[in-house]
Amino acid sequence: LVAATPPPWHVVLAWAGWGQSSPVWLMPVDPWPQENGDAESPAAPVPELRYACACGTCIATPEGYVEARDDALVFRSLAFECHSQTVFCPDCGQAIGLRNESLHFLRRDRIQSRTDKLQVLVCSLKQQEITEVSQAIAGIFPCDVRSRPLLKAELRQFTALPGKPELVVVVHRNEGRALLTDRNGFYHEVLGTAWKQTRGNVLVVLTRVEPQEPTDLYDQNMLRSLSIQGDQPTMGALGHAGRVLTWGNSPSAEQLQQILKLMTKAYFHESIHATGIPQNWNKPSPKASAWCALL
Repeated sequence: LVAATPPPWHVVLAWAGWGQSSPVWLMPVDPWPQENGDAESPAAPVPELRYACACGTCIATPEGYVEARDDALVFRSLAFECHSQTVFCPDCGQAIGLRNESLHFLRRDRIQSRTDKLQVLVCSLKQQEITEVSQAIAGIFPCDVRSRPLLKAELRQFTALPGKPELVVVVHRNEGRALLTDRNGFYHEVLGTAWKQTRGNVLVVLTRVEPQEPTDLYDQNMLRSLSIQGDQPTMGALGHAGRVLTWGNSPSAEQLQQILKLMTKAYFHESIHATGIPQNWNKPSPKASAWCALL
């Protein structure tokens, strides 16, 4: 057997090992026009090659690629932890290969190499917020941004998102008392559904709320108040996980960098583990299929 050269990638990634630290896009930063003229948006990179299950979930990246064989692609590492002898897709549960010691053998007919754009869904009760945030994030990372206007009447029974979004952004315009998550929160079921569907790749944006410090990602006093006095501990957990942003009219340079980081995680379907997230938000692990599923 002759080892194949790993497929070339267009954007350099640097990280110590998948799951140990997040990938870092190496790219120039170009000015991005804003009303306030202060923020700059990272230049959009070319989508990196990813190896995905038929359901769309990222299974591996070029970083872990070893070689190609007649009926399998061999990887030293995957985009998720695998401790069983059979490799299952962490999302749909399909058996896609076998693990032998330190190598993973993934069936060619069940793995696709893809460089398609990130699928982003922006949700809000107000169309203006959807439009403004969609425009803000569209140039940060190669993505297709879709919208889902929300109705208050449907929020308590919300169980499904349209399509297969990889990152869900929920936007709320602050107009007084903010009821966002937990018992009285407008978006609790929406965020829970999105968390399950994307394995934690969600972002909450509060507009008309400036952070105290220009370099902060969110208004820390407000988030502390919501989490403790406001009986919304899930907001504190999301903020601690870097998944809450607040800004007045437009994101700062630091917030744009954070959005880029979250979009990168979502592109590679990185599973997000955050302390304090409601237990029923976590998607149950797929049941192991029979060995014959690989035959």
